[in-house]
Amino acid sequence: MDGYIIGVIVATFTLIAVVMMVQSIHSQQKKLQRKISEQFGQVPDNIDLEFDSISRPWKYCTDKDVSQTIDDITWNDLDMNEVFARINNCQSSLGEEYLYISLHMHSNDEKLSIREVLMEYLEHEPVLRQQIQIYLQKVGKSNYNGLIEFISSPEVYRLDHDWIYKIFALLPIVSLLLFPLSYALGTACIIGSICFNILISYFAKRKIAQQLPAVRYFSGVLWCCQKICKMKGEGLSELQQSISKRLSVLHGLNGAVSGSMQNRSAVSDMDVFAEYVRMVTLHEILNYNKSIRLISANKESCREICEEVAELDVAIAVLSFRKSLPFYSKPHYIQNMQLNLQELYHPLLHNAVANSVLFAGDSLITGSNASGKSTFIKAVAVNGILAMALNTCTARVYQAPKGLVLTSMAMRDNLLAGDSYFVAEIKSLKRVLDRVKVTTCLCFIDEILKGTNTIERIAASTAVLRYLHQQNSICLVASHDSELTQILKNEFENYHFSEQITNNEIIFDYLIKPGPSKTTNAVKLLAYTNYDVKIIQDAEAMVRKFEDTGSW
Repeated sequence: MDGYIIGVIVATFTLIAVVMMVQSIHSQQKKLQRKISEQFGQVPDNIDLEFDSISRPWKYCTDKDVSQTIDDITWNDLDMNEVFARINNCQSSLGEEYLYISLHMHSNDEKLSIREVLMEYLEHEPVLRQQIQIYLQKVGKSNYNGLIEFISSPEVYRLDHDWIYKIFALLPIVSLLLFPLSYALGTACIIGSICFNILISYFAKRKIAQQLPAVRYFSGVLWCCQKICKMKGEGLSELQQSISKRLSVLHGLNGAVSGSMQNRSAVSDMDVFAEYVRMVTLHEILNYNKSIRLISANKESCREICEEVAELDVAIAVLSFRKSLPFYSKPHYIQNMQLNLQELYHPLLHNAVANSVLFAGDSLITGSNASGKSTFIKAVAVNGILAMALNTCTARVYQAPKGLVLTSMAMRDNLLAGDSYFVAEIKSLKRVLDRVKVTTCLCFIDEILKGTNTIERIAASTAVLRYLHQQNSICLVASHDSELTQILKNEFENYHFSEQITNNEIIFDYLIKPGPSKTTNAVKLLAYTNYDVKIIQDAEAMVRKFEDTGSW
């Protein structure tokens, strides 16, 4: 009777524990679903991004066409890390890495078209989209996981002579067979083989420690693919067929990378026991080599399945980015070297002023300090990248030729290379001049050659801009040099930004206007920021003298 009562108590507590565990899992699932739902269409909170990790697949990409990619100077000029963070609503490291790569290179029309179809479907299926995001988040973000590099050359990481590990794995079992012959011999052999295998496992795992994160992460990717293939949705059928085709080729790989190679957030006593069992049987080492063989034989399928998952993550991130914007449009490409921009704004600015303008060709943009000309050409350049990479523009209308975005802005002295500001600037411009000879470019230059004296700056700037005008590209130049507006009036259209100055304040409207700038405000800005009256008077006197006599 006592045994019966104890049995009932144990069964009751077991049932309660199971119910509580199920409720906990269900609660966590609901919490995750609510979090994903709330974050979609909002500005992402990406303050701790590890860009060195995110950029690694791009840096190690060997098949990229350097002549058709956004270079580091352009990337840094346009603060593209911040633009990336503004877009990045990816749930996985694969998605983040793929988005980073996408923003560096022009996506082909077919890929963009397929993504648009997928995005349109997911936009109207929020429940399905949220479930996919949950699967992607369970794959998770793992900095420096090394998956892409690992898949590219898996054979490099294979442990040699894996047949030896198979023999060692059998030693504990063989030792058991010795017990009928000699208990002492059997005991000694099994203890010895266990200790020996634990040591072998320890040193082997140290040897492959850097590769284990990649294998573990790939396990999560395969799990995600299996879950996606089981989802019901007509708009996913083409993607599911593509993934299923590759999974069939990789049959057996999921088992090879399972077990202890998967990520574990908590370790229990059973986990510790299971870990020792795996060490004694060399289970993880044997599975590691098995996964290396399978991945080596199917590198292309492994790469493609990673790309499928990453593309799905990026598609949802772009969809979220679009929803977070006041408005957006898809780009329209034209053959003429023109830019038709209607209500274009910078995606990083809150309550940004939108500008509308038709650039019929190369154009000079002049204006006072802080009037908005530099921000405007950056906004146009960023939209050029977003158009080609994500088929998305922060504008009502964006019409432009297809071309590589190149910038020359924000030069700095390069102390390590021994370059002065001016040397760094002419090197930056030289790469632009070299590139426009071989491909159509959208060129954006801010304060051309400002690192040298006025006479040589005007002469050199004129020569450089006339050369650019003769190429099959379009060029927008922001400058303070009003002389250029006269010298290049036959080659470059003129536009400007301006401000209104009263006794008490300076008002900028940040709107582009036709024609060259007729005003300057440097001295007035000194007064506005409460510089000493003597400084203001001396500066104004020198300006009046130069205007009257042409000399200082």
